[in-house]
Amino acid sequence: MELIISQLFSGLVRSALYFLVTSGLTLLFGVVGTLNMSHFSLYMVASYVTWTFGNLLRAYSVSFWLAGLLSTMVMCLFALIIEFLVMRRIYGRQLGEQLLITFALVFILDDLAKVIWGTTPLYLPKPALLAGVVGWGKVSLPASGIFIVVLGLLSGLATWLILARTRLGRISRAAYSYKEMLPALGIPIHRVYVFMFALSVVLATLAGVAWTVLGMVDLGQAHSLLIECFCVMVIGGMGSFVGTAVSSLICGIAYSFAILIVPKLATAFIFFLAGAILLLRPWGLMGKVGRLH
Repeated sequence: MELIISQLFSGLVRSALYFLVTSGLTLLFGVVGTLNMSHFSLYMVASYVTWTFGNLLRAYSVSFWLAGLLSTMVMCLFALIIEFLVMRRIYGRQLGEQLLITFALVFILDDLAKVIWGTTPLYLPKPALLAGVVGWGKVSLPASGIFIVVLGLLSGLATWLILARTRLGRISRAAYSYKEMLPALGIPIHRVYVFMFALSVVLATLAGVAWTVLGMVDLGQAHSLLIECFCVMVIGGMGSFVGTAVSSLICGIAYSFAILIVPKLATAFIFFLAGAILLLRPWGLMGKVGRLH
């Protein structure tokens, strides 16, 4: 029973990380109709920025929390620069062009990270609050894992409330299906696009901050999750925020238990799930054409 609980918790942690990384990509595709391959590199850069601030502020007891806040602010500014220089020029283009241009950004961001931070993996010490374990009977759960699960839940709830309960959220949901109507109503659609891109980068930044308490910050962390997160997106439904949450949970727990049975095929099991969904339900578990929900 202790092993089952431990693996279930490990799956929840992985699910939260999947969700944090993939949800921003899903939102941008669902609202703007743009598939941003550089999203994963932005997640990696966010980890490096968090590491930088964490080291600069290491004399303070709240250095990690300040580093997370400052990295979010810096990444928002960086998102506005990328949106102005690149993203606004590919909105509405064919999917192949979007992939090529944003994939070029991947190499640019990777090389910039290599120049600034080098190729050696970097370690950021955990804050005291996240360094221990929380006991539950005979089971001990790492506090850092609990933090990541709570972060995933809170970010998902906050994003859902923005989309479902605010005027900006309703406008964003309408932006993809009724793009031509928004200017007619006096709504500047480009501002909606800027907001959604910035929100997607904020979610990627939260994932980057979360990763610093799980492992080393390095150039390969983005590529190690790229294919898995695309599978999560496909399983949940392209553009479905709720579907991404559901598929993240499924894939995270499935991976956690699969690694006990067939360790070398744990990742392949996620690919199998994605392939089965594409065959049986090509639009995903909760996907719906032309609508973010």
